[in-house]
Amino acid sequence: METSNNVGFEVSHVFPVSQAKLFKAFIDANTLKQIWGVSSISVDARPGGHARAELSFENESWDFTISYQDVMPHHTLRWIVHFDRFPNKEPQATLLFSAMGSGAEVTVRMKNFETAHERDSNKQAWEGALRKLEEIFAT
Repeated sequence: METSNNVGFEVSHVFPVSQAKLFKAFIDANTLKQIWGVSSISVDARPGGHARAELSFENESWDFTISYQDVMPHHTLRWIVHFDRFPNKEPQATLLFSAMGSGAEVTVRMKNFETAHERDSNKQAWEGALRKLEEIFAT
């Protein structure tokens, strides 16, 4: 998915786990810590709840807060990201979960980036996170 102004993306990946297990991975602090490479994270995954993460990348702080907008167990997570460094930016994420044969698929849709570079950097980060999650499920 590319929005008309090129500031959104969509990536999907199928995993050999149940839809419930895949959903749980995206609200579990330990799993998120591994796939996102954050040093710490707390998660309160409910509408109006927040996740708070500390992330250092190339000796810079990229700490962020996720504000959950919609949480439909095993089906949908929707949130807004607030990076401490950029208090006026609010990228929006929607994760959709569906059964696929003997596994499950997650589709990540993000939008509300100001530049194609921001979009592409976030897409690349999500693709890496999905690969890490695949490794976790393989063990």
